[in-house]
Amino acid sequence: MLVATAAEPRTTDTGAAPAIALRGIRKVFGSGSGAVTAVHDLDLDISDGEFVTLLGPSGSGKTTVLRIVAGFEQPTAGRVLLRGRDVTGVAPFDRDVHTVFQDYALFPHMSVRRNVEYPLRIAKVGRTERRDRAMEALETVRLGPMADRAPTELSGGQRQRVALARALVDRPSVLLLDEPLGALDLKLREQMQLELKDIQRKSGITFVLVTHDQDEALTLADRIVVFNDGRVEQAGAAHEVYEHPASPFVAGFVGTSNLVGPEVAPAVLGREGSWSVRPEKIAISEPDADVPAGHVGADGTVSELVYTGPTTRCVVALDAGASLSVLLLNGGQRDTAPERGARVRLSWHPDHQIPLG
Repeated sequence: MLVATAAEPRTTDTGAAPAIALRGIRKVFGSGSGAVTAVHDLDLDISDGEFVTLLGPSGSGKTTVLRIVAGFEQPTAGRVLLRGRDVTGVAPFDRDVHTVFQDYALFPHMSVRRNVEYPLRIAKVGRTERRDRAMEALETVRLGPMADRAPTELSGGQRQRVALARALVDRPSVLLLDEPLGALDLKLREQMQLELKDIQRKSGITFVLVTHDQDEALTLADRIVVFNDGRVEQAGAAHEVYEHPASPFVAGFVGTSNLVGPEVAPAVLGREGSWSVRPEKIAISEPDADVPAGHVGADGTVSELVYTGPTTRCVVALDAGASLSVLLLNGGQRDTAPERGARVRLSWHPDHQIPLG
């Protein structure tokens, strides 16, 4: 059974139960020969106040896990515990958990403030307290001055913040976010990522975000849990998962990586096995340049150039039989990128060769 637990829980009370504890979670859809196992025997602890991202491709099981925590799906086997309380069979509305979806689901006939008040109204909170708490939540997402507007008068990013305020207004212990930024354009998504991180930091609530966007996961999370085919491939801090991928899948899915297989590793790296080298760790120079002392060197020919604005991705076909991608910072590493077909020499430090299990 694969265990993915936090190495450094953020709670200061070592005796406190995790905000979320999943024990032996398995989920099977269908039956007989058509049965599909979406989640395989998962153990996962999420500490109080953590921002955790469940990252993986479509069909990897991450959304199913989120829905099991929320109570929208029941596990085939295993238990869900929230702060030590077993809620496996408990209805979603009786769990101290709120979910924010990609679809904001705001009421168009209600003002922004009344949208945020709605959960408190259902809970029969008094009018004055309801208003005060709604305004507090709107101030948290910096939308206080827009309280009396209709949702249709807001931008996409503002509507997303209203949905967040509504989820935060009755102060849940856990907030689940199911790809909430997926419908936003790139610039707005990047802005909302920073705002989401700031909101989580200020509120202190445990956030669990599902995404297939690796950049979003690296930007937001205290800890990333990488899913593949219903199993956890790796769990750890963002820098740990990126710098030290535990498998070829993680190396290829989280960021861009050069995978050097066992068939070419002896010729390229002088080592047996499978290895990963990130493109930004590789330096590119003229074909007759000296390789720095203690570094690995390889000669090759530029086969492709991809200009992206701030960077240029340079693909080099090595004489040893592999292709490596090199990331050039435009105006930084060299005055100009080499031309397609040019002979070049690559070099990198052996510490940046990550062995893959």
